Amino acid sequence: MTQPRPPEPRPIPTPGPDPVPPFPDKPGPDPMPPVPEPEPRPAPGPPLPVPEPGPAPGPTPEPSPA
Repeated sequence: MTQPRPPEPRPIPTPGPDPVPPFPDKPGPDPMPPVPEPEPRPAPGPPLPVPEPGPAPGPTPEPSPA
């Protein structure tokens, strides 16, 4: 009867380069500028009242004193 084979040693993962690059001395431009939030639109209210046509513009005759 054969002896069971010893388990194969798992390969140790070699550390790779740091995923985070070193902080640069001078900050560069932002890759994506922040998107400004849209201004809230006012709720639609009732339509503005249309002014009724008044008398034609012109000199108004002063009432004669009685």
